[in-house]
Amino acid sequence: MLSQNLMELGLSEEEAKIYLAVLEMGGSYASTVAKKAGVSRVNCYYILENLRKTGLITSNLKRNMKFFIAEPPQVLVNQMEEKYEQAKKILPQLLTMTNVHAFKPVIRSYEGLEGIKAIFDQTLEAKSEVLGYTNLEALGNLLPEYLPSYTQKLVKRKIKTRLLSPSTEKARHFIGKFYPSNYPEELVEILFVNPKEFGFETQIAIYDHFVAIMSLNPNELIGVLIESPVYARTQRAVFNLSWLGATAFVAQ
Repeated sequence: MLSQNLMELGLSEEEAKIYLAVLEMGGSYASTVAKKAGVSRVNCYYILENLRKTGLITSNLKRNMKFFIAEPPQVLVNQMEEKYEQAKKILPQLLTMTNVHAFKPVIRSYEGLEGIKAIFDQTLEAKSEVLGYTNLEALGNLLPEYLPSYTQKLVKRKIKTRLLSPSTEKARHFIGKFYPSNYPEELVEILFVNPKEFGFETQIAIYDHFVAIMSLNPNELIGVLIESPVYARTQRAVFNLSWLGATAFVAQ
């Protein structure tokens, strides 16, 4: 157990065994330490020298042979505290050098109706505008009880949304149901597109540095939430391009 603890503090398995052996014996020669620790004499001598360089072992001559003595355990604690303080000193510099693009995106997966709701709930924490491809008819059929309270929370938090959805009679009906007449116009914009060409079967929401993708098919209720500033910026640009195209189509 002690050996494992020392390994967690940075010692190798053999270094831990040898340090504990010397500590327990109060000091000894390399051959005796090797036998006690269960390592070869050659390896033991080499490791003892390494431990001496790190300050955990000292040595002196006894009968013309090196006699090794373990430093008190407090020395190890002091070394760890010094390393901790040094790490704290350089942390601000390291953070300024951090390249955020070097980190992999975080991807979380969700399943079932509750999983889809969980993803929607997270969009309520958005600090920026929420952009989305959706299918209001499919969404209304899937979450008829949930959506009214969801849109009211969007209003309360003053979260603006822009949506692209296939144009159907039911979709327009659901707008009146989920977005009441007193819903602030400045908080929601919806453009309808040709359902034959753009019959979206998934909901894609883009906000902050997240992209959420959710199936609206009741037989395939899965979703993913991708946390990636790079991916979110790209998808936001693609959406804005799509929005411009849809705006031009509506204006015709």
